[in-house]
Amino acid sequence: MNPRSPKNEIEETEIVPSSSSNQQTEIGSSSVAKSYEKTIVIDPVTKDIYDLEKEIGSLYGGRCRVYKALYSQYDKEKDMHEPAGVVTLKTIDLKLHKTEFNEFRSQSTIGLPYIPGAKVIGSMRIFGTPSNLFCVSLPYMSEGSLRYILSTRTNKTLPEDFISVVLKEVLVGLRDELHVEPNPRVHNTLNVGDIFVHIDDASGEMLIKIACQASVYDSGNIPDYNRGAASSSSSILDPESISKLVTAPEVFGSKNDNSGPKSDIWLLGIMALELAFGVLPVRNREDLDHIIEKLRKKRRFPRSLEKLLIVKKRKTTFKKAMNLLKPKEKVFSKTFERMVRECLAKNPRERPTAAQLLSSSFFTIERDIEKFKRFVLSAKKNPVPTDN
Repeated sequence: MNPRSPKNEIEETEIVPSSSSNQQTEIGSSSVAKSYEKTIVIDPVTKDIYDLEKEIGSLYGGRCRVYKALYSQYDKEKDMHEPAGVVTLKTIDLKLHKTEFNEFRSQSTIGLPYIPGAKVIGSMRIFGTPSNLFCVSLPYMSEGSLRYILSTRTNKTLPEDFISVVLKEVLVGLRDELHVEPNPRVHNTLNVGDIFVHIDDASGEMLIKIACQASVYDSGNIPDYNRGAASSSSSILDPESISKLVTAPEVFGSKNDNSGPKSDIWLLGIMALELAFGVLPVRNREDLDHIIEKLRKKRRFPRSLEKLLIVKKRKTTFKKAMNLLKPKEKVFSKTFERMVRECLAKNPRERPTAAQLLSSSFFTIERDIEKFKRFVLSAKKNPVPTDN
């Protein structure tokens, strides 16, 4: 039986100014002041306190706020609060964003409860307030999403070793927590923005986890973030683009819900391409289908996916056409290419399960996880400068 059971508790809280300030911040408003650390949220059911330290992300294109919060748990016997670490607090202001709340509420009915040590991020608390604020408490992920981490790097791709490290953790989460028979759950929008990284300050341990539905949010302030088809300014597709462009063939354009665990495996293959190539040079589904069909037939993957679209365009110079006839250079390993092709099989029955993929040679080869951790930490030290 699937260990992840639904959680749909909506309880009431009250928002009051922190004792450190007489100013109350209007959470969720588009005019939120930068003093969100001066605001606390009190859960009247548990009496736990969330002291909002700083804004770390958003929901629905930046319209709703996500915060890092200092969490204090109320001890009823001692009648006092005790520090209980740091959490992520997602907020939706119902006065301003009723539509967004309705969408989120449909997700929260199939949200996952928090389980310590799980690969899939679950909700610790879901509650509402008479002050028209809706909140979700999640485990804090210090480094944010992989989408955000890559946005801070000049080269927005990962080497194969790192791709293996990341996707292996994703597959373990799918195998052990979502794709569990007889009642498997489907992620549906699996993408790079749903992979979160946490590095513990005390132990230095690195955790890679998957956000799913109610625990999904946009991490950080991603420069030149492109909502729509991929462009040269963004190497990562957002969930909106995924739903329109890159879903599995049995899901794309279908009026029926044909999604299943194998449609998540397709999205894993798309994610592998994004991490390996960066920009997916697609403007429509036809471009995507053309690229994937070429990858299925080619003996080796090219250095650039744009080359695969050259023969599709009629106005192609002879020089560009001749470039396709040059000897193939080795860019990726055969094990990586085989894994991607298996994930992107047109027939879902021909795609492997998460368990089968984990036993493939691409994931059984030992990788240097510490090297990936150093890569993540270096993104903090050497962020890409942005224009203000």
